[in-house]
Amino acid sequence: MTQRANASDVRCRQLDELLSTIAEKNNWSGNLLILEEGNPFYQNSIGMANRETAEKLSPDSVFELASVSKAFTAMGIMILQEQGKLDYSDKVDNFFPDFPYADITVENLLVHTSGLPDYMELFSHCWDKTKIATNQDILDQLQKHRPDVLFQPNEKYEYSNTGYALLASIVEHVADTPFADFLQKHIFQPLNMHNTRVYNRRYSPQLIQHYAYGYVYSAPSEAFVLPDESSEHDFVIHLDGIQGDGAVNSTLDDLRKWDRALYTEKLVKKETLEKAFSPVRLSDNSMSNYGYGWRLQEDQVTGKVVQHGGSWPGYRSWLRRYIGTDKTIIYLTNVDQEHQWTEKTLEAVENIIFERPYIIP
Repeated sequence: MTQRANASDVRCRQLDELLSTIAEKNNWSGNLLILEEGNPFYQNSIGMANRETAEKLSPDSVFELASVSKAFTAMGIMILQEQGKLDYSDKVDNFFPDFPYADITVENLLVHTSGLPDYMELFSHCWDKTKIATNQDILDQLQKHRPDVLFQPNEKYEYSNTGYALLASIVEHVADTPFADFLQKHIFQPLNMHNTRVYNRRYSPQLIQHYAYGYVYSAPSEAFVLPDESSEHDFVIHLDGIQGDGAVNSTLDDLRKWDRALYTEKLVKKETLEKAFSPVRLSDNSMSNYGYGWRLQEDQVTGKVVQHGGSWPGYRSWLRRYIGTDKTIIYLTNVDQEHQWTEKTLEAVENIIFERPYIIP
């Protein structure tokens, strides 16, 4: 017992050193929670939630999750499938008769095998930037401009934000209720995730306590600024009304509740979850390691990992669940860092948890 306690103390000290070093050297600012068998093993908050008011980050800080939101969107679809209101094999043009692409299924959207063009690229050329786009605008622009598909459905895997925005539209269409309300009623409320919501800060602003504003570094002003003030990142304004591929906002403890629920049948049956955590077979018989809203990985030391990262100007988020060993990393930051650097930080965190040698990036 004492030996285990000492090992825990050592790991906590190593994590403290890792975070304080990267905060000092790389301006890291964020919240980290590590769970072991559902219990908080380590928690830390470093940096500012609001640089204007000097409010510090705390465990209650609410972060934009970016693409970590995709797991919630996928869960919305799984709930509707269990209710018998849709099937994974349903074609997208069944829901939207004017949809200009044939033979794309709900499952293609879930596992990124649709071949749909990227809506962000389309909007960079064809959208009036004085207006804030919504999911309906994605459908309208695809119909109007009909950009070519990248490949035929199920031919290969290519990560698609367009697909997940369309899934949110399908949830709205099938449930006949706004996407945000559907997630609130069927996921956030049942799990007592009281500080979680679908939130579009510029499209429909609200006053949210302990909101963590995301910052990007501006070379001209040599300071961290809101992405709204950076010409390089101004798309955060005109794309702010889109939901499904991002836009869920949450806290450490709410994400702990979400993690725990995924070991139970509180939301959907065990078989449904197992399907969500399983790779898919492509047309050429190769396997793609993306389930329903989760990236999948098998590791000899850590066991099966289901995870997802999120990246949007000002935010990097990561939810990494080691379901073979029941450990979880919940990583939320509100200062833009390079993707590669975030991965190296997470690698160091993982190595500390599993008591392996690690390098501070």
